[in-house]
Amino acid sequence: MALDRLKSTWEKLGRVDPRWAVLTDPDRRHGGWDTDEFLATAAAPIAHVRELTAAAGLSLGARALDFGCGAGRLSNGLAAHVDTVVGVDIAQSMVDEANKINRFPDRVSFTSYDGHRLPFEDESFDSVVSLISIQHSPPAVQLACLVEMHRVTKPGGVLVLQMPAQPAKPTSLGLDAMRAGIEPLDVPAALGAGQTAVVRARVTNLSSVAWPAGQLIRLGNHWRRGEEAVRWNDGRTDIPSDIAPGESVEMHVPVAAPDEPGSYELELDLVQEAVSWFAEAGGASVRIPVSVAGAPVPVAAPAVSDPAPLSDAAPVVEGREDGGMEMFGVDPTLVRLLFAHCGSDVVAAVPDDMSGSEWESFTYVIRRGATL
Repeated sequence: MALDRLKSTWEKLGRVDPRWAVLTDPDRRHGGWDTDEFLATAAAPIAHVRELTAAAGLSLGARALDFGCGAGRLSNGLAAHVDTVVGVDIAQSMVDEANKINRFPDRVSFTSYDGHRLPFEDESFDSVVSLISIQHSPPAVQLACLVEMHRVTKPGGVLVLQMPAQPAKPTSLGLDAMRAGIEPLDVPAALGAGQTAVVRARVTNLSSVAWPAGQLIRLGNHWRRGEEAVRWNDGRTDIPSDIAPGESVEMHVPVAAPDEPGSYELELDLVQEAVSWFAEAGGASVRIPVSVAGAPVPVAAPAVSDPAPLSDAAPVVEGREDGGMEMFGVDPTLVRLLFAHCGSDVVAAVPDDMSGSEWESFTYVIRRGATL
């Protein structure tokens, strides 16, 4: 189900504003990226990839795979340094855009895949590069991606993989600041099993302390059946700006119904990531009954004062309101143990800022061993 959600979200982004979905510059929304300018942004990250591989005594070789290629930005950048590049992405709509703006059709090609097994033979690439991509996949999908990228790399080849590790811990608000009023404005009374929807709520700062934007303060949700947490930590939406004491804002959070039909409660709460849920700090959450059916239920889009977040030109997706996807970290120790188990070596783990200031992130250089 998580894989289906990932695929459907990126398919929608690829249909609506694919270049902005890759590089979410607020000034380039609604088709604002010029093609040449968009492709030129690959130069710096590809130069960094080459520096890292050279420092490790490795080479990208003649045939490279760009995993999570999106609109083909990095694939075109890699073409200046290798003979053949193949870009692969879970969304056909992204692949369509990549083919549309491909500057090297004789040497760069693109294909989509089902999110499970890559459509390539074992050991068929000299190198695999993946930047700002794996971070958007849920944990189980991440592990499958890493194993598949390893499988298609030749012995002695190199994988250069960028992944966030964990949220950079923000400055704690303090318990007294974790007091919020949450007023549900638009919550579906019924959903189908696994069906996604957007919930609208008014959030009020009931504390005497301002909530600063950029400190990982988010509206989120859980699904409960009685006091049992059926799904803990579902959707997320950042507060849109600083919120002063007594100030209210309207927020939208994406939710996904449990996979089994039944009667549930959708719990809305605020969280400061890596610190605490407000309810656990003595604040109050709100619970709304929702019936989950076996088949999808028609759900009207919520009314909004600002139509942009829910319009076709700017789809709401899981995660940040700027259109970015949910983020999932990968523990660096797990990365090392996984590739060691596969007979390969993590020869470098270099801190980077590719996942934004909210995350600790690393770019890994991995030498592929001789065994699967």
